[in-house]
Amino acid sequence: MGEKIKIKFTLPNPPRINRNVVLAVLLLAGIGWSISRIISAPPDPGHGWSDIGDNTNDALTVSRGGTGQTTLTANSALVGNNTSAVVLVAPGTTGNILTSNGTAWAGADPSGAVVLLYSDETNSVAVNNTTETTLKYWVMTNDPAIYTSYILEAEVLANKSNATNSNVTFTFNFNESANLKRTITDRMIGSSAAGLANGANTASTVSVLISNSIPASSNLLLTGDVSGTDAGVTAMAHSFRVYGVK
Repeated sequence: MGEKIKIKFTLPNPPRINRNVVLAVLLLAGIGWSISRIISAPPDPGHGWSDIGDNTNDALTVSRGGTGQTTLTANSALVGNNTSAVVLVAPGTTGNILTSNGTAWAGADPSGAVVLLYSDETNSVAVNNTTETTLKYWVMTNDPAIYTSYILEAEVLANKSNATNSNVTFTFNFNESANLKRTITDRMIGSSAAGLANGANTASTVSVLISNSIPASSNLLLTGDVSGTDAGVTAMAHSFRVYGVK
């Protein structure tokens, strides 16, 4: 008998499928499908673009979530108006505020409001003679027509550190340019005896209301003088403020 011959066949391994490649192919297929759907879709499944104005540059109506306005004026406030186009409220003149009359909003002048226009909180020169001397002043820079009246206010100091001059009157004047608006006087009475009333002083807040109109660029001044020329008698201002009243 002849020998048996064994023949062994080895089949090649099947190719491995890369999972990442499969996912990438599926992703690209999905993107391609989405793009094709977008390209082939009608302009608007619910209504034509012309209905909402996008195709004709018309204003988007309030019923569709718009304002109903083709333009919005700069710095204006938007106020609802039911199904009609929103209402634009302009800021108006300087200092106006948004006010309500119970049914509508409007820009209005805040009547009665007091606005600080100028403040000087430094000490002035000290006056120790009978010559009227400017202690504080301000040249008006705003439009006078904005305010119906003005308040001038100052903290002043009257001091008598020498008893030889027993009766001393301190005078403070509020002026609008050359027009005297108010005079405030303060008198210190002391003995002529040496040592009495030394260091006596009075710090006061003085003010004046100017209810008439003031010309533009007017000088608003606080002046002061004393009745004696004693070196121990002085008057000065600690501050000066100007308010505008609407």
